[in-house]
Amino acid sequence: MIASLTQITTLDGPELEPFRTLRRPMEHLQQGIFVAEGEKVVRRLLESTLTVQRILLSADWFEEYRPVIEAHRHPIHVSVGEKRLLESIVGHELHQSIMAVGTVPPPLRIDQLPASRPSSLYVMVDGITNAENMGVIVRNCVCFDVNALIVLPNSCDPYLRRSVRNSMGNIFRLPIVYATDVPGTLDSLHTNGVTITAAHVHPDSRDIRALNSVTKRCLVLGAEGHGISEEVLARSTEFAVVPMRPGADSLNVASASAVLLWELRRTAEP
Repeated sequence: MIASLTQITTLDGPELEPFRTLRRPMEHLQQGIFVAEGEKVVRRLLESTLTVQRILLSADWFEEYRPVIEAHRHPIHVSVGEKRLLESIVGHELHQSIMAVGTVPPPLRIDQLPASRPSSLYVMVDGITNAENMGVIVRNCVCFDVNALIVLPNSCDPYLRRSVRNSMGNIFRLPIVYATDVPGTLDSLHTNGVTITAAHVHPDSRDIRALNSVTKRCLVLGAEGHGISEEVLARSTEFAVVPMRPGADSLNVASASAVLLWELRRTAEP
Protein backbone atom coordinates (compact mmCIF):
# COMPACT_ATOMS: atom_id res chain seq x y z
CA MET A 1 0.00 0.00 0.00
CA ILE A 2 1.09 3.59 -0.52
CA ALA A 3 1.69 5.53 2.70
CA SER A 4 2.39 8.79 0.88
CA LEU A 5 2.91 9.89 -2.71
CA THR A 6 5.12 12.92 -3.39
CA GLN A 7 6.17 14.60 -6.62
CA ILE A 8 9.71 15.89 -6.15
CA THR A 9 11.83 18.39 -8.09
CA THR A 10 14.83 18.33 -5.74
CA LEU A 11 16.62 15.85 -3.52
CA ASP A 12 16.93 18.30 -0.63
CA GLY A 13 14.23 16.76 1.54
CA PRO A 14 15.46 14.92 4.67
CA GLU A 15 13.41 11.87 3.71
CA LEU A 16 15.61 11.48 0.61
CA GLU A 17 18.92 11.48 2.49
CA PRO A 18 19.56 7.74 1.90
CA PHE A 19 19.52 8.40 -1.84
CA ARG A 20 21.76 11.47 -1.55
CA THR A 21 24.29 9.45 0.45
CA LEU A 22 24.27 6.52 -1.95
CA ARG A 23 28.05 6.37 -2.00
CA ARG A 24 28.28 6.12 1.79
CA PRO A 25 26.76 2.68 2.38
CA MET A 26 28.48 2.17 5.73
CA GLU A 27 26.39 5.04 7.11
CA HIS A 28 23.30 3.26 5.84
CA LEU A 29 24.23 0.06 7.66
CA GLN A 30 24.76 2.01 10.87
CA GLN A 31 21.18 3.24 10.44
CA GLY A 32 19.94 -0.28 9.75
CA ILE A 33 18.98 0.45 6.14
CA PHE A 34 20.17 -0.41 2.64
CA VAL A 35 19.50 0.88 -0.88
CA ALA A 36 18.24 -1.37 -3.68
CA GLU A 37 18.79 -0.26 -7.28
CA GLY A 38 17.22 -1.42 -10.54
CA GLU A 39 13.98 -3.01 -11.61
CA LYS A 40 14.74 -6.65 -10.77
CA VAL A 41 16.33 -5.91 -7.40
CA VAL A 42 13.51 -3.60 -6.29
CA ARG A 43 10.87 -6.06 -7.47
CA ARG A 44 12.47 -8.86 -5.46
CA LEU A 45 12.59 -6.56 -2.46
CA LEU A 46 8.87 -5.89 -2.82
CA GLU A 47 8.22 -9.62 -3.15
CA SER A 48 10.19 -10.37 0.03
CA THR A 49 9.12 -10.15 3.66
CA LEU A 50 11.51 -7.25 4.32
CA THR A 51 10.29 -3.77 5.20
CA VAL A 52 10.44 -1.25 2.34
CA GLN A 53 10.63 2.29 3.69
CA ARG A 54 10.62 4.38 0.53
CA ILE A 55 10.75 4.05 -3.24
CA LEU A 56 12.19 6.73 -5.53
CA LEU A 57 11.34 6.35 -9.20
CA SER A 58 10.46 8.17 -12.40
CA ALA A 59 6.85 8.70 -13.52
CA ASP A 60 6.92 5.95 -16.15
CA TRP A 61 8.26 3.42 -13.68
CA PHE A 62 5.66 4.47 -11.12
CA GLU A 63 2.86 3.68 -13.56
CA GLU A 64 4.30 0.20 -14.04
CA TYR A 65 5.00 -0.42 -10.36
CA ARG A 66 1.96 1.16 -8.80
CA PRO A 67 -0.07 -2.11 -8.64
CA VAL A 68 2.89 -3.92 -7.04
CA ILE A 69 3.40 -1.16 -4.48
CA GLU A 70 -0.30 -0.96 -3.66
CA ALA A 71 -0.42 -4.72 -3.17
CA HIS A 72 2.48 -4.69 -0.70
CA ARG A 73 1.57 -5.76 2.83
CA HIS A 74 3.18 -2.73 4.49
CA PRO A 75 2.75 1.00 3.72
CA ILE A 76 5.50 2.45 1.53
CA HIS A 77 6.38 6.11 0.99
CA VAL A 78 6.74 6.89 -2.71
CA SER A 79 8.68 9.78 -4.27
CA VAL A 80 8.32 10.42 -8.01
CA GLY A 81 10.83 12.58 -9.88
CA GLU A 82 12.23 13.14 -13.34
CA LYS A 83 14.76 10.68 -14.69
CA ARG A 84 17.50 13.32 -14.78
CA LEU A 85 17.02 13.91 -11.05
CA LEU A 86 17.59 10.25 -10.31
CA GLU A 87 20.60 10.20 -12.62
CA SER A 88 22.15 13.04 -10.64
CA ILE A 89 22.36 10.65 -7.69
CA VAL A 90 24.41 7.96 -9.42
CA GLY A 91 26.27 10.26 -11.81
CA HIS A 92 25.47 8.36 -14.99
CA GLU A 93 22.56 7.49 -17.27
CA LEU A 94 19.99 5.17 -15.75
CA HIS A 95 18.25 2.54 -17.84
CA GLN A 96 15.97 1.69 -14.92
CA SER A 97 14.99 4.77 -12.92
CA ILE A 98 13.91 3.06 -9.72
CA MET A 99 15.50 2.74 -6.26
CA ALA A 100 14.26 1.75 -2.85
CA VAL A 101 15.30 1.96 0.79
CA GLY A 102 14.77 -1.17 2.85
CA THR A 103 15.33 -2.15 6.47
CA VAL A 104 18.12 -4.62 7.16
CA PRO A 105 16.46 -7.66 8.80
CA PRO A 106 17.48 -8.74 12.32
CA PRO A 107 20.48 -11.08 12.18
CA LEU A 108 20.07 -14.75 12.98
CA ARG A 109 22.03 -16.48 15.71
CA ILE A 110 24.00 -19.59 14.90
CA ASP A 111 21.49 -21.68 16.86
CA GLN A 112 18.71 -20.34 14.62
CA LEU A 113 20.18 -21.72 11.41
CA PRO A 114 17.40 -23.17 9.26
CA ALA A 115 17.72 -26.92 8.87
CA SER A 116 14.28 -27.99 7.72
CA ARG A 117 15.60 -29.89 4.71
CA PRO A 118 17.15 -33.36 4.97
CA SER A 119 20.36 -32.10 3.37
CA SER A 120 21.71 -28.89 4.90
CA LEU A 121 24.36 -26.77 3.18
CA TYR A 122 25.77 -23.56 4.64
CA VAL A 123 28.39 -21.14 3.35
CA MET A 124 30.80 -19.26 5.60
CA VAL A 125 32.69 -16.22 4.30
CA ASP A 126 36.05 -15.53 5.95
CA GLY A 127 37.77 -12.31 4.86
CA ILE A 128 35.57 -11.56 1.85
CA THR A 129 35.83 -7.75 1.76
CA ASN A 130 34.89 -7.03 -1.86
CA ALA A 131 31.19 -6.17 -1.98
CA GLU A 132 30.81 -7.25 -5.62
CA ASN A 133 32.25 -10.68 -4.85
CA MET A 134 30.01 -10.93 -1.80
CA GLY A 135 26.95 -10.18 -3.90
CA VAL A 136 27.78 -12.85 -6.47
CA ILE A 137 28.44 -15.38 -3.70
CA VAL A 138 25.00 -14.58 -2.27
CA ARG A 139 23.46 -15.07 -5.70
CA ASN A 140 25.21 -18.43 -6.07
CA CYS A 141 24.06 -19.48 -2.60
CA VAL A 142 20.43 -18.97 -3.56
CA CYS A 143 20.90 -20.66 -6.94
CA PHE A 144 22.31 -23.77 -5.26
CA ASP A 145 19.83 -23.88 -2.39
CA VAL A 146 22.15 -22.93 0.47
CA ASN A 147 20.36 -22.80 3.82
CA ALA A 148 22.18 -19.76 5.19
CA LEU A 149 25.24 -17.54 4.80
CA ILE A 150 27.51 -17.22 7.84
CA VAL A 151 29.45 -13.94 7.81
CA LEU A 152 32.59 -13.68 9.93
CA PRO A 153 33.63 -10.28 11.38
CA ASN A 154 36.48 -9.87 8.86
CA SER A 155 34.07 -9.92 5.90
CA CYS A 156 32.01 -7.07 4.49
CA ASP A 157 28.28 -6.87 5.11
CA PRO A 158 26.18 -8.53 2.38
CA TYR A 159 23.72 -5.62 2.67
CA LEU A 160 26.22 -3.12 1.28
CA ARG A 161 24.74 -1.43 -1.79
CA ARG A 162 27.06 -3.05 -4.33
CA SER A 163 26.58 -6.45 -2.75
CA VAL A 164 22.79 -6.09 -2.88
CA ARG A 165 23.03 -5.03 -6.52
CA ASN A 166 25.37 -7.85 -7.54
CA SER A 167 23.22 -10.40 -5.76
CA MET A 168 20.39 -9.37 -8.11
CA GLY A 169 18.13 -9.15 -5.08
CA ASN A 170 18.81 -12.72 -3.99
CA ILE A 171 20.06 -11.36 -0.66
CA PHE A 172 16.39 -10.97 0.29
CA ARG A 173 15.92 -14.74 0.01
CA LEU A 174 18.94 -15.86 2.03
CA PRO A 175 19.13 -16.11 5.84
CA ILE A 176 22.23 -14.32 7.18
CA VAL A 177 24.14 -15.17 10.36
CA TYR A 178 26.69 -12.63 11.64
CA ALA A 179 29.15 -14.75 13.61
CA THR A 180 30.88 -12.48 16.11
CA ASP A 181 32.27 -15.41 18.10
CA VAL A 182 34.29 -17.33 15.51
CA PRO A 183 35.51 -20.23 17.70
CA GLY A 184 32.07 -20.59 19.27
CA THR A 185 30.41 -20.62 15.85
CA LEU A 186 32.72 -23.33 14.53
CA ASP A 187 32.32 -25.39 17.70
CA SER A 188 28.54 -25.10 17.44
CA LEU A 189 28.64 -26.36 13.86
CA HIS A 190 30.77 -29.33 14.90
CA THR A 191 28.45 -30.09 17.82
CA ASN A 192 25.51 -30.20 15.43
CA GLY A 193 27.22 -32.67 13.14
CA VAL A 194 28.16 -30.21 10.40
CA THR A 195 31.20 -31.06 8.28
CA ILE A 196 33.30 -27.91 7.80
CA THR A 197 34.84 -27.94 4.33
CA ALA A 198 37.49 -25.28 3.77
CA ALA A 199 38.07 -24.28 0.14
CA HIS A 200 41.80 -23.89 0.60
CA VAL A 201 45.08 -25.16 -0.83
CA HIS A 202 46.42 -27.38 1.94
CA PRO A 203 48.66 -30.47 2.17
CA ASP A 204 45.52 -32.50 2.90
CA SER A 205 43.36 -30.88 0.21
CA ARG A 206 41.23 -33.17 -1.94
CA ASP A 207 39.57 -32.67 -5.28
CA ILE A 208 36.06 -31.35 -4.60
CA ARG A 209 34.73 -34.30 -6.61
CA ALA A 210 36.36 -36.78 -4.23
CA LEU A 211 34.67 -35.61 -1.03
CA ASN A 212 32.34 -37.95 0.78
CA SER A 213 28.63 -37.16 0.73
CA VAL A 214 27.30 -35.82 4.02
CA THR A 215 23.91 -34.57 5.17
CA LYS A 216 25.25 -31.40 6.81
CA ARG A 217 28.08 -29.33 5.40
CA CYS A 218 29.45 -25.79 5.73
CA LEU A 219 31.63 -24.58 2.85
CA VAL A 220 34.17 -21.95 3.92
CA LEU A 221 35.33 -19.37 1.37
CA GLY A 222 38.34 -17.18 2.11
CA ALA A 223 39.96 -14.01 0.86
CA GLU A 224 41.57 -14.15 -2.56
CA GLY A 225 44.85 -12.78 -1.24
CA HIS A 226 45.65 -14.93 1.79
CA GLY A 227 42.84 -17.47 1.84
CA ILE A 228 41.10 -18.75 4.94
CA SER A 229 42.32 -17.62 8.35
CA GLU A 230 44.38 -19.96 10.53
CA GLU A 231 41.71 -19.81 13.21
CA VAL A 232 39.15 -21.32 10.83
CA LEU A 233 41.56 -23.75 9.17
CA ALA A 234 42.46 -25.19 12.58
CA ARG A 235 38.82 -26.11 13.17
CA SER A 236 37.99 -27.32 9.65
CA THR A 237 37.05 -30.94 9.06
CA GLU A 238 38.47 -31.21 5.54
CA PHE A 239 40.02 -29.17 2.75
CA ALA A 240 38.92 -29.04 -0.87
CA VAL A 241 40.09 -27.49 -4.12
CA VAL A 242 38.71 -27.08 -7.63
CA PRO A 243 40.84 -29.02 -10.14
CA MET A 244 42.43 -26.76 -12.77
CA ARG A 245 44.84 -27.16 -15.64
CA PRO A 246 48.53 -27.07 -14.73
CA GLY A 247 49.93 -23.56 -14.69
CA ALA A 248 46.57 -21.89 -14.13
CA ASP A 249 46.69 -19.32 -11.37
CA SER A 250 43.35 -19.41 -9.58
CA LEU A 251 39.64 -18.78 -9.86
CA ASN A 252 37.96 -15.65 -8.59
CA VAL A 253 36.35 -16.54 -5.25
CA ALA A 254 32.85 -15.83 -6.56
CA SER A 255 33.45 -18.04 -9.61
CA ALA A 256 34.93 -20.75 -7.42
CA SER A 257 31.88 -20.65 -5.16
CA ALA A 258 29.62 -21.54 -8.08
CA VAL A 259 31.76 -24.55 -9.04
CA LEU A 260 32.06 -25.76 -5.46
CA LEU A 261 28.39 -25.35 -4.62
CA TRP A 262 27.25 -27.06 -7.80
CA GLU A 263 29.38 -30.10 -7.01
CA LEU A 264 28.39 -30.21 -3.34
CA ARG A 265 24.69 -30.01 -4.16
CA ARG A 266 25.05 -32.61 -6.91
CA THR A 267 26.60 -35.14 -4.57
CA ALA A 268 24.73 -34.26 -1.36
CA GLU A 269 22.93 -37.05 0.44
CA PRO A 270 19.14 -36.81 0.01
